[in-house]
Amino acid sequence: MIGELNEKFPLARKFVYLNAAAIGACPASTLEVIRRYVEDRCCWLSGEGGWREGLNRWLDRVKESKRLFARFIGAEEYEVAYVPNTTVGINTVFSMLPLKPGQNIVTTDLSYPMGAAVCLKQRERGVEVRFVENRNGEVRIEDFEKTVDDNTAAILVDQAGWFNGFLYDLKAVAQVAHEHGALLVVDAIQSVGGMKLDVKRDGVDFLAVSTYKWLLGGPYTQSAGYLYIDEEHIEKFQPPFVGDDTMKEEQFRTNVYERFDLYDLKYRKGIGRFQVYPRYEVAYVAVENSMRVLLNYGLDRVERKIKKLTTMLVDGFLEEGFKLQTPEEEDKRLFVNVKVKNNRELEERLYAHRIVVSARVGGLRVSPHFYNTEEDIQVFLDKFKEFAEPS
Repeated sequence: MIGELNEKFPLARKFVYLNAAAIGACPASTLEVIRRYVEDRCCWLSGEGGWREGLNRWLDRVKESKRLFARFIGAEEYEVAYVPNTTVGINTVFSMLPLKPGQNIVTTDLSYPMGAAVCLKQRERGVEVRFVENRNGEVRIEDFEKTVDDNTAAILVDQAGWFNGFLYDLKAVAQVAHEHGALLVVDAIQSVGGMKLDVKRDGVDFLAVSTYKWLLGGPYTQSAGYLYIDEEHIEKFQPPFVGDDTMKEEQFRTNVYERFDLYDLKYRKGIGRFQVYPRYEVAYVAVENSMRVLLNYGLDRVERKIKKLTTMLVDGFLEEGFKLQTPEEEDKRLFVNVKVKNNRELEERLYAHRIVVSARVGGLRVSPHFYNTEEDIQVFLDKFKEFAEPS
């Protein structure tokens, strides 16, 4: 059950942990970074050592995390903003778009409920929301073509689908959007870190992510996020929220350090205008380390390893007569959902045997990462066959 790589992931040493779509297992080195960070901050607040000298001790690693994230998605560092999480990122995008009555937003019935809720909120602005329906766990490009029109302002998709791992052809969806003057917004919390993305190649306009899933950035209660905005749009839209980073730097410094006479608001140039106050250091220093681990292994190798393991799962499920909620084709999925009876009870029964998966939408979501092994998959399949019943 334990391979050479698993030795560097303590959680995967103690469980058959196939749950990256919920929370990614941290490398041991990231856990050590978190420990050192907390210890250092406690010492700093206890007055040990120079107080002023320790104030920005970890700032370089926070900044480096943004540079590394840009590499993960094929963007430039100046196109990436710090945000608290994916939800804030998606809300930021839709709040700053100048939506008008008579326009529409297109999303799908595979959208995560949060994303759907953000779209539905735009009805308050007189905007119609259209849902493209999936067929057997996938959304086809021809159905986007039938739904999008010249009044479409934006398309929102999850890459990958939150409960079944379906991968959209982002380039094709972007082409449909752009042909009608619409923008493509991507929730990538379920893909960045598990596969290689290229926002420039695919024509993505906006992309948001949190750090605690496939990026292996630590517990979700201590996570943070990033928002990609294509450089074409950075100066085009006004930030929906304001804070320290939003204002022109000289204006902020004058009012904070010298006097208060802020009776005008001047936005700074660049991506910083969309950052309110990015100070959640522990999440950024943690994910900075984990992104290095992923890059050192190689994002192409990460994706190939995950696809190999999920193909083992698909073959095992189909051989036993179970139905998938995920496309069978390897290039259309990142992880797998299999339909079963009593999915929540089955999740608990597997957990009693130290196997961790998630019950989702009438099935089991099984989401291995690159730290898993073929032996992990076989151990899971053996217990699955013993306990599960087709739905």
